[in-house]
Amino acid sequence: MAFEARAQELEQRFAFFKTTLPPDDYIRVSLALTELLKRREAGLVELGDIAAEKGDRKIADNFRSKLDTLSKFVLNGLANLLEGYKEPPQNLIAFRDIAASEERKFWEGLERCKIGETHDEQMLICNRLEEKAAIYGTHWANLSQTEKDLLDRERYAAGKLREIVNKMMEEVVPAHATGIRDALDAASKVEQVKKQINDKFKELLREAVKRVGLDPKKADELLDQIERQRQNIKDAGERLGIDPAIMNQILELTRPGNAFASYVFTALSMVYNPLGGAAKMIGKGAKAVLPVAQSYVDQCASEMLSFMGGRKGVIMSFSTVRREATDYVLNNGYEKAKQYRSDAVRAMEDWQSAQATDGLKANVRTFTARADDSLTYWVEFMRKVHQTFVDKFKGILVESISNETIDALADRPFYEQWANGIDRLDLDQQLQRLYAGIYEIQGNVDRAFGAFTTFNELPYEAQALLQETVNRLESELRAPATQEMQEALKTMDAARGRAPASVAKNAARAVQEIAQQVASAGR
Repeated sequence: MAFEARAQELEQRFAFFKTTLPPDDYIRVSLALTELLKRREAGLVELGDIAAEKGDRKIADNFRSKLDTLSKFVLNGLANLLEGYKEPPQNLIAFRDIAASEERKFWEGLERCKIGETHDEQMLICNRLEEKAAIYGTHWANLSQTEKDLLDRERYAAGKLREIVNKMMEEVVPAHATGIRDALDAASKVEQVKKQINDKFKELLREAVKRVGLDPKKADELLDQIERQRQNIKDAGERLGIDPAIMNQILELTRPGNAFASYVFTALSMVYNPLGGAAKMIGKGAKAVLPVAQSYVDQCASEMLSFMGGRKGVIMSFSTVRREATDYVLNNGYEKAKQYRSDAVRAMEDWQSAQATDGLKANVRTFTARADDSLTYWVEFMRKVHQTFVDKFKGILVESISNETIDALADRPFYEQWANGIDRLDLDQQLQRLYAGIYEIQGNVDRAFGAFTTFNELPYEAQALLQETVNRLESELRAPATQEMQEALKTMDAARGRAPASVAKNAARAVQEIAQQVASAGR
């Protein structure tokens, strides 16, 4: 059997008494000793089997109970080995006492090794780490789901902001472009309309001269005089000696309601009506900026800050779980399992060195080999469990926190991409260009109206009619157009101060701070 060395050692030692003891005494004590040693060896084999246990059950109580029973049996057996002697020989008493002292050290040493407790602790930390892996996996899944819910809401809010910005630009930019085009067209048509009005005046004047029956020669002289002198029609007629009554009839064409007046109004309306339309387009476009210029951006900023608060809650939970997981693995992981084995091996080495005989040392080595096989098995088992845990949560709950985990909790890539997208809209610059463009349109409107103040190709009567028409159109078109553009400028100015780009940048900056908090939580 595995532990026969000690039995052989004691039996050989007792054999020296064969020649000194009566045969009956020798046989009686020898049989008692042999039976005791057989029970000892069988008990150690059973204890060794328990110590070598690799199944998923505790052994400490059973090992301790059997060790206690076996050690008491052996020590009591040695104490009672000399029963039947009234006065045992001193050398036989010495044999018994020495053997008992050696055995006591043997069994006390085995008890101090705490083989059963070490086995159970190793087994339990393996099982607990597997259980903790499931628990931490649930924690991480819950945190990830919370983060995902936040992300969904963040994306919705960010999407709304981007959508309204895009829609705004879709409305305001074409309106701005149309306004500039129409204002430039109006300004460029002024000289063309001047010529048309001048030609139309000559045409209508010739018709009027013919209609009143004026001598054709006088009519040509009158037209020539009007064109050369650039004065008024009545003075030209007096210098040519034309009947005043006839001249009054000719002058009818420059009065409101007559053909020339109607033509002038129509021609100028064709120039100025687009200016009113341009102003309305600019006003409509500017109104498209109002959601950005007013409460919507503030609302988005508030929502983003709220989400930031939610993320901070996630980070606090993450920090707690990570700290707990890191501490648990440190105190209950692979290193702990190795430490349990190391402590047990050191205790078994001390146990062996404390033995006084080769037989006892051999027993210790045999038992240690069996126990250490189990201890090593659990260390290797823990190594695999620990590695599985680390592989699953590396960079998340254990070891240095990874950029992927930081990005997952802070959602840094989404915010950076979103902020860059808002930046690419170049809203601040576009609003500045639109702002400047409205001033440009306003200047073109002013130039378009101001151009007719230098209209000196017509006689004074026609110029007066023309100016009267311009004044009328100014009140009907220019004043509302100017008011529209002034309001547009105010709106643009407000929008420039609350551009979504600033919200996006602030959110991206906040996310960077949160990412730093995540990284700090991982330390």
